[in-house]
Amino acid sequence: MSKVYFLMGLHFHQPVGNFDEILDRSYNNCYKSFLDVFEKYPSIKISFHFSGNLLDYFEERHPEFLDRVKELVERGQVEILGGGYYEPIFQAIPQRDRLGQIEMLSDYSERRFGIRPKGMWIPERIWSPDLISDMVRCGIRYSILDDIHLIKSGVKQEEMYGYFAAGHDDKKVAIFPSSKTLRYKIPFKDPRETVEYFRAEMKRGKGKREILFTYGDDGEKFGEWPWTYDWVYKKGWLNNFFKLLTRHQDWIEITTFSEYLDSHSPLKEVDIPEASYEEMFKWSEGSWMNFLSKYPESNQMHKRMIYVSERIQRLVDNGQLEEARKELYKGQCNCGYWHGVFGGIYLHHLRSAVYEHLIKADKIACDIEHKDENDWLTIKEHDFYNNGAKAAILENKDFFIGIDPNKGGVIRELDYKLKSVNLINTLARRRESYHKKIIERINNKRITPLEPYETIKTMNAEIKKGIYYDSHDRVCLVDHFIDKDFKMDDFINCNYIDRGDFADNAYVARIDKEKVLLIRKGNIEGKSLKITKEIYISSDVEVGVSYSLENLSSSTIATFFGMEFNISLPYANSDRYRYEIMPGAVSPREDLGGLDMTSLVSQAKSFSIKDSKGGLGVELLFSEVTDQVWCFPVRAVSQSERSYDLNYQSSCIFPIWDIKLEAGEETGFTIKWVMV
Repeated sequence: MSKVYFLMGLHFHQPVGNFDEILDRSYNNCYKSFLDVFEKYPSIKISFHFSGNLLDYFEERHPEFLDRVKELVERGQVEILGGGYYEPIFQAIPQRDRLGQIEMLSDYSERRFGIRPKGMWIPERIWSPDLISDMVRCGIRYSILDDIHLIKSGVKQEEMYGYFAAGHDDKKVAIFPSSKTLRYKIPFKDPRETVEYFRAEMKRGKGKREILFTYGDDGEKFGEWPWTYDWVYKKGWLNNFFKLLTRHQDWIEITTFSEYLDSHSPLKEVDIPEASYEEMFKWSEGSWMNFLSKYPESNQMHKRMIYVSERIQRLVDNGQLEEARKELYKGQCNCGYWHGVFGGIYLHHLRSAVYEHLIKADKIACDIEHKDENDWLTIKEHDFYNNGAKAAILENKDFFIGIDPNKGGVIRELDYKLKSVNLINTLARRRESYHKKIIERINNKRITPLEPYETIKTMNAEIKKGIYYDSHDRVCLVDHFIDKDFKMDDFINCNYIDRGDFADNAYVARIDKEKVLLIRKGNIEGKSLKITKEIYISSDVEVGVSYSLENLSSSTIATFFGMEFNISLPYANSDRYRYEIMPGAVSPREDLGGLDMTSLVSQAKSFSIKDSKGGLGVELLFSEVTDQVWCFPVRAVSQSERSYDLNYQSSCIFPIWDIKLEAGEETGFTIKWVMV
């Protein structure tokens, strides 16, 4: 009788920065529950990949789980897969960090499980041919990709029953193609369908003595995905699956990837182009790197990560850089940089974690770089975004300020190093393909076909009030000129036309001693006006912004002028935060409410977000009393595997002054941005 070989690889992962309650739920519903069943079937072999964030969690909360895994390794039931420790997209990080992350996980596996991995999991199965040399250099012999990767290299579907050699000369690795058919059957269909599929493919093989089936997928599908815990464990799917495989071991041989690799030759050599799984191709429009252009906020995190990596690389290792690299690697965890069926970049806490760890890494590097300086300040023009245009970096021991002159003279990043927080950890509201499905659902008019996972999604009722899209990035110092009768609701919903041409257009940047100057000569409905902004660090808790507006036209300019401060604090829109306003220099402060409220106030001398639990807050102090201040939450519609959500992204604070300038007249004011 012909024989079927069956290889299973499971990838277990949780994002850096995910909530403890989600990790605890996943542990109980998925990781522990899976082992509880799996240990009962010693003849079933599986290859496990655990990302570093999960390993850190297990070490801290459940070391007994890792002890159980080690026992399974020692009895030959489990093979450990390596990879990048904190699950980076290899294509998106420098080669030195790729190697460092792979070696970090291999070293850990050797210490904890007594075995150095021979294979590795590639995050999001995002393949690039230049990975081969890195894999070989790290002693990695194989990886698991989707069958679509091999199809793109010219392999036919009926040729998938084995493994393939990728690479050239002495740098080759084995690639096992994970079956899409099996990924859609396991664990969602009756276990018998998998065995029946094996039989059917054997018959199609027309006399082939041996056929290999490979299954590689996310382990969270076994209990953590919606409704799967009841199906997989309470209704016994996993137990029945293993029992059925055991019953058919006379013709189904379940082994590990390394064992199969040692006893079989590759079917043929292939050249696999850059590729990922099919859904990722749809979300990213062809390449994961496209997320960096789709989401400028992702690009900001990515370029900050590159900046930190390069800073660490320049330094001589004095023993402290190991910790800096670990923090850097945590900041390279891919989950907060993109968006597909999971929340990803739309989740404030995941972006916060990226910035937290990058800032911590940067602080360590800065302490080494400036170890002999009690007080230091650097200002430089730098091609931060790698697009040929200079950005300005203003930095000292307390702050890192990233300024983009070319898109409105805005501050894109303001890191307060003491708290390891970026106060502009924001996200603009953008159109997503699934928004059409949401609107159809609201209107009870289904046109667009649904994916299986979409039929079970719940929906936040607030979404029914409307889906709105921003005309610019949610950053700070976005300059607007508006009509005096302009309605705040239209501003919130982006239903307006700016009277000026300053938002999103280029400013000229200059460095003046300890300040960054931003200058633009623009127009307000055909009338020429110059704005000069000065940005500087005033103290260890304060950043200053000075504005000058000069009428260059021969006519009077009368308008409302204001600038956006889109601010994000560590705990998002937690009820621990409150808005406060000081109407005048000697007026008592007034509590306006929490961050989910929308408010219009007038004649403000200062506007604050305070933390009732004593944590970080911010205050904007105005040298000239405002005419108005608008504030509102920026909330974006996104999807997760469980629901359509309306996620808080930032608080927009929009101070407005009533400006009247005669021909040649100039006015100005200063805003102090204080950490409180």
